[in-house]
Amino acid sequence: MSIRVTHERWNDREAVRLCNGVMEAVILPGGGHLVELRLACGGEAGINCLWTPSWPTADPGTPLAASLTIAYGNDAAGRFLAGFAGHALCLDLFGAPSPQEEALGIALHGEAAVRQWSFETTPTGCIGRVDLSVAQLKFTRNLSVAHRAAVLFIEERVENRGAEARDLHWVQHLTLGPPFLAAGESHIIASLDRGITWPLGYEGHELLRDNAPFAWPNAPALDGGAADLRVPFAHKGTGFVAAARVIPSREFAFIAALNFRLNLALIYCFRRRDFPWVAIWEENCARKGAPWNGTTQARGMEFGTTPMPIGREAMHAMGTLFDTTCSRRIAPGGMLHARYLTAITQVPPGWRSIADVHLEAQALRIVGEQAGSSIEIPVNGLLEFFEGENEE
Repeated sequence: MSIRVTHERWNDREAVRLCNGVMEAVILPGGGHLVELRLACGGEAGINCLWTPSWPTADPGTPLAASLTIAYGNDAAGRFLAGFAGHALCLDLFGAPSPQEEALGIALHGEAAVRQWSFETTPTGCIGRVDLSVAQLKFTRNLSVAHRAAVLFIEERVENRGAEARDLHWVQHLTLGPPFLAAGESHIIASLDRGITWPLGYEGHELLRDNAPFAWPNAPALDGGAADLRVPFAHKGTGFVAAARVIPSREFAFIAALNFRLNLALIYCFRRRDFPWVAIWEENCARKGAPWNGTTQARGMEFGTTPMPIGREAMHAMGTLFDTTCSRRIAPGGMLHARYLTAITQVPPGWRSIADVHLEAQALRIVGEQAGSSIEIPVNGLLEFFEGENEE
């Protein structure tokens, strides 16, 4: 089946849908959010694997977005939440802006998610572009659906149009939630080793101890025990933020989420040299104010250049963490690239976890926790896609 690109509405917002007959992806020009990833088979196996907010959202620059920003806090966070869904882009800031940045219109996590993007159709997908006027950056994202495989290839490029070098925070704010990620029937796995918890609590509802180092996946809990971060939504009424380093010896990293009731898995693969960190965030009915309203369940597995959303100044002061850089530097007139993919697959009944994910010449291999168990997603050009330099 040929690849179809259609323009439609998604929750009353402009959207672009990509479909190759096996997989569907939906992207919003308003903020550039990737809001749906699903198998095209229908039924429970075809549910959206990304998080959809329970509250109203709107495209940036619209009167509705302005009113929702006020309702959701009338601040930098409110601007972000007014449009946020699914997989968002944080660029070139991860966390809250400084007062000076906020005065210039910078939202939580930077400009990209609160700007209107342009999109053009290609034979295999679409290309999105957005200009970050304050940061003087131009961002391009090329989304390409594989031929007859549930794989979406994503290539990103940042260009510095300013006269000065700039330290970038470049983070993929991947967010998962019900019905795909659900308490008691889901497991999250990633190629991580060392981690540290958020230093600022969680508004009085924190699950984890502050600023405590740990070995993935067991983080120190506030009650003195350990919390297994592979298990989502285990402690209702709490939340947490943590950061973990991608294993340095891996060229290709992965994040995998499995719903073992549905036998359905969502996979992200990326190069460690592009994104050496994963920020881990969970909101489990802890925040009572709007728009959360004490009912929201969301898990972020946010892979990027930067370990924690603590803002530019604090991250600059940190320098490095676990001997790993916490930002990417782009020269004046320079260009940086990143490449990653996402895939969806059904797994054999009885799988309760995923042990590893490998990129092979013509397939993506998913390894089960039982010895000798694995499946593959055949896809052409897999390793070739990841070849190339980081900057020009």
